[in-house]
Amino acid sequence: MNKHLIPAEQADYFNLTKKTYLIKGVLMAASDPNLINKYHGRLWIDDIELLPEEAYALRPFYECDFEWGDKGGLSSFTTALAICLHIFKEERIAQNLYEFFKETYIQQFPNSSFEIEIDISQFLQKYVARLHPYLHSRFCYSALIDSREILLYKHPLTGLISVNLAENYATHNGSVPDGEVRRLNERKQRLLFRLFAKDKTIITGLDFSEVMDQVEEVMSKFYWKSLERLVSKQVQPFLESTKHMDIELIKGKKRL
Repeated sequence: MNKHLIPAEQADYFNLTKKTYLIKGVLMAASDPNLINKYHGRLWIDDIELLPEEAYALRPFYECDFEWGDKGGLSSFTTALAICLHIFKEERIAQNLYEFFKETYIQQFPNSSFEIEIDISQFLQKYVARLHPYLHSRFCYSALIDSREILLYKHPLTGLISVNLAENYATHNGSVPDGEVRRLNERKQRLLFRLFAKDKTIITGLDFSEVMDQVEEVMSKFYWKSLERLVSKQVQPFLESTKHMDIELIKGKKRL
């Protein structure tokens, strides 16, 4: 990637004096043997122990504990966010990157205690768009997508905050390896959301909380509408089969 194409505010993150970190995770037996989760994790970066509370305060939807590996639960998000907060020292950047950090590193850690050195150079190059100086990520409880993060843009001069919900809904298909198929799916999802949301596709405002309240309202309606369609599709074959049974029953009675 050509570094000259990266705004100065983003390039600063490529000039971190430190890009390698020694991460140590230890699974400890829970003090209460009756707990569903028999273990809890402790985490260190370069011999500095991290606490889950700081990350949990930003994303209380997830659990206030540390987990990792491909079998890690919701606490894996807390782990990723805590590490990003430690590395980048900035909540905005940490929130923009932590989900991708989870996929890139946390899920690859062993499902046991470990000590691994990571280099974040390629990670930063891959997700340079998330370093945009006016990009903000906020959690959406009602999001009907793999990611519950909603990306908002804050204009540097006017302070106007804007979010394109159709784009947010369409851009969480990174798990699809075929680029052509992924782009086609994104086009379909954009169209689907625009047909539903109409003039509510783009939301603007001057306060993050107020904008996110509107986002939650739109996404909640979209969630229930989608759920209604899903249930209808599942129930329809049953209704058709019942209708067929009723017809056969009526025919049988006539023969009698």
